Amino acid sequence: MKPISAYHITPLGRPLEELCSGEGIPLFLMKHLRQLDFLITRETSYERTVDDFLLQLAVNDALRELKQRSDMVILLNEEGALIRENGDWTLMFTPSRGEKRNLESDADLYQVYATLEEKYQQGAVCKIPVPKRSLKALVSNSAPFCILDEFCQTQNGGYLAVAQEIVLDGPDRLFQNVPVCRYRDLSTVDLDEIENYHAIKTLMGEYIYAYDHPLQPGKAPKPISVAVFGPPGSGKSFGVKQIAKSMDRFRISSLNLSQYGSAAELFAALDAALVYEDNSIPLIFFDEFDSELDGVSRGWLKYFLAPMQDGEYTLDGRTLSIPGAFFVFAGGTAPSFPEFLPDDEDSTQEFQRVKGPDFVSRLKGILNIKGPNPTAVTDRRHIIRRALLLRNLFERQAQNFLDTNTGKVNISPALLRALLRVSEFRHGSRSMEFIVGMSRKAGISRYSPSCLPLAEQLDIHLDVSDFMSKLSFEQLMGDMVDQYARIAHEKYRSQRIQDAINFRMPKDEIKRIQSDEHMADWENLKEPYKENKRSQIRYLGERFDRFNTGIGLRPILPGAADTVSDLYGPILDQLSELEHQRWMLDKQANGWSLGKLDTQLRKHPDMIPYEALDESVKDYIRVSVRNIPAYLKEIGYELYRKTY
Repeated sequence: MKPISAYHITPLGRPLEELCSGEGIPLFLMKHLRQLDFLITRETSYERTVDDFLLQLAVNDALRELKQRSDMVILLNEEGALIRENGDWTLMFTPSRGEKRNLESDADLYQVYATLEEKYQQGAVCKIPVPKRSLKALVSNSAPFCILDEFCQTQNGGYLAVAQEIVLDGPDRLFQNVPVCRYRDLSTVDLDEIENYHAIKTLMGEYIYAYDHPLQPGKAPKPISVAVFGPPGSGKSFGVKQIAKSMDRFRISSLNLSQYGSAAELFAALDAALVYEDNSIPLIFFDEFDSELDGVSRGWLKYFLAPMQDGEYTLDGRTLSIPGAFFVFAGGTAPSFPEFLPDDEDSTQEFQRVKGPDFVSRLKGILNIKGPNPTAVTDRRHIIRRALLLRNLFERQAQNFLDTNTGKVNISPALLRALLRVSEFRHGSRSMEFIVGMSRKAGISRYSPSCLPLAEQLDIHLDVSDFMSKLSFEQLMGDMVDQYARIAHEKYRSQRIQDAINFRMPKDEIKRIQSDEHMADWENLKEPYKENKRSQIRYLGERFDRFNTGIGLRPILPGAADTVSDLYGPILDQLSELEHQRWMLDKQANGWSLGKLDTQLRKHPDMIPYEALDESVKDYIRVSVRNIPAYLKEIGYELYRKTY
C-alpha cells in the first residue's frame, strides 16, 4: 500500500469527472458509481458487484477516462476493495461478511483501505486475482467470476481435494478463503445460493421496516410473497427459516397444502396462523403449494391471489384482512422456478387456466435451493455442497468416526471419494442422511465399505451400479490417479514438441507452443488441465466393468498371457468413443457448447457424437487412447483381456 499522497481520493457526492481529475491513483467507493446511476448491484455478492462493474467499465463510454487508468482502488464499503495494479484486477474481501455496511459520507477512505490491508496481514481479509476476460466474455457472461471456483482451481486436486478436506477436517479453511453465507444453523458457500439468500434477507429487512414505518398510521403493509424451489431433500424451508430466526421478528408457521381438501380448510388454518404478539410478524410457509386440488394440478394457485395482492381471505362467508405477513411458497413438484413455468403451448394454456401467471406476477422474490446433486452439467460446486452436508452428518449421526482430539473423520479414502463422486443421491440430502444413519456403527471407529447398508437398501438412495464402479476403481488405483495424470501430461508435452520439430515448424512457433499455459510442466500446470488428465483414467477405469469392452484394469501381473499392451480394432474405437464422451462432459462442465471455435465464448465444433466427427479428429483421439497402456505400465498397472 502506498502513502496517502499517492492517491486521488474522491468522497461521495462529487461528480463523475472528479474521479480521474487528479494525478494520483483514484480511490473511491463503489457506492459512488451506484449513486451516479451506473448499473451495479448491491448487497448480493462480491462476484456480482465485480462483474457488473467490469461490464460497465468495458461498455459504458461515460467511464472511458477511468478505464484508461491502470491503477485504482474501489472500496466495497468496509468489507473489501477492487484493486487494479498495472492493469490487473485483484479482489480484497471479508469471507464472513458481504458488502453490506454503509460508511458515513465523510468517512476517511484512505484509513478504510489501510484497515483492510491490516486485516489482510492478520488473515481476516482475503485477496484473489480476478480472471482476465474479454469484452465478448463479459457481455455474454460466458465465464462469470466465482471466488469458490477460483479457490478450488488453485488447490492441488481441485474440487475433489477441497471436498475431501471438508469431510475429513471440517470446513474452517474453506470458510477462511471464500465468501460464506451464515444465518444461525445455515451455512453455504455456493454463489447462487448466497445471492438468493441475501436477496430474501433484503426483502425481509425491507418488509420489517415497512411494517414498523407504515405509510398510513395503524395500517400495515400488504403481505409480501416469495417462492422457494428445490429438489426433494434439498432443505427448501430450512434456509429461509434460519434467516427469519436470525432477524428475531417473525413468528413462523407451516401449512402443508397436501393436508387440506378445500379452500375453506386452508383459510381456517391461515386464520389460526395469523397471530400477532410481542410485535412479531407472521411468516407462513405454504408447503407443496403447487400440489393438486380436486384432481387439478396446481389447483390451489387461484386461492392465493387475494391474500397475496389485497391482504384478504374469506372465512365462513366473511372477508378478513391480513394486518401484515410474509408468505413463503415452497414448491413440491418443481425442483426449480424455470421448471415450475410452462414450456409448451398446451402447458401454457393449462398454466393460464389455473391462474399461474397471476400468481407469479405477485411474487417479490424467488429462491432456488440446489441440494447435494448437480443441478446442471456445469454445476461443479455440487461436490462442495455434498461435502458440507456429509461432514455435518458425521458430526450429528456418526460421532464415533470422529477423532475426539482432532475432529478428523476416520473414513476409507476410496469410500469417501465414491460418496462424493456418485452421480446422484436419489432423494437428495434425505438419502445421504439415510445412508449414514443406517450404516453399521456400533463398536466401529473407521467408516469403511463394510459399514454400508445392503445394496438393496442403497439402491433406493443412489445408483448402486454407478457407486460400486466408482468405489471399485478408487480401491484399485484411486491413490495413483495423480501419478498417471502427471505421466500422461509430461508424455503429451514431449510428443507435442517432438511433432513440431518433426514438421520443421519455425523456432518462433515452437516457442509459442512451449509457452502455452496447457504446456507448462506438471508443477506449474493449472488445475483444470491437471483434472483433464485425471478424469481420463477415472472415466475409462470406472467403465471397464460397466461396459462390454472385454478389457479390465489391474496391477501388473508378471508373465500373464492376457495382458493388453496395444489397443487396436473395435476395442480401440470403443475406448476412443468413451474418451470422446469424457472430453465432452469435461468441456460441458466448464461451460463449453457446440459452435465455431471461440475460446472466449467457450464454443467448440467437436461437441458432437463420436460417429459424427471427422476421421482426422477420430485419429487424434485414437492416438491418445493407444498411449494409455504405456502410461499405466509406468505406475505399475496394466490392461488385460477378460475371459468369461
